[in-house]
Amino acid sequence: MMNNHGRSAFTLIEILACLLLFSMGLMAVIGVFLYGLKSAAAAQADATAWATALSVVKDPLPLGVVADPVTGQLTPWTWTSSGATWTADDGSGQPAWVYTSWPIDTPGSITVVDMADPKSNSPTAFPSVATPAVGCARGWLNGYYVERREQSLSSDRLSDNMRLVEVRVDVYWAGYGFGDGKPLASTVDRVVRSGGP
Repeated sequence: MMNNHGRSAFTLIEILACLLLFSMGLMAVIGVFLYGLKSAAAAQADATAWATALSVVKDPLPLGVVADPVTGQLTPWTWTSSGATWTADDGSGQPAWVYTSWPIDTPGSITVVDMADPKSNSPTAFPSVATPAVGCARGWLNGYYVERREQSLSSDRLSDNMRLVEVRVDVYWAGYGFGDGKPLASTVDRVVRSGGP
């Protein structure tokens, strides 16, 4: 007489098939998670780069802060000027931001040669310490490399100490020596400038 008991264990093939399905599901979950992280980083970069561009359009001497490595306290950049050039020091030994202003009472046109031609998408093309041309600024702000150019034609003069200025700001994913140099945000605007830098 034959004993007709039900199976009480899985076969090796069934166990291997379950492990294969489980590992495929786990890899899919990990892939979706990593894609979500990449998308979130890209969205944050787009948002902060755009906000950076808009603030630099209005202010060629932006507010910058640096965290003290010991205390974590935020301290503002230290600004110095030499003639028409303003330099921000963040304590790193390299200038954080450099701006070369031009006198608002200049009677003629002040133009920038590469106003409509941003730099190529190569982080090696981004200068670190070079003094920018008159009406230009460059440096690292909010973790991005930022270039600001401004120009004004003689016909843009509103009075002796006020004129319309065309400003272009380009923000690149190349701050602090990382990133691929990809442009993240660009904006062009006209602002009224009066007195000083």
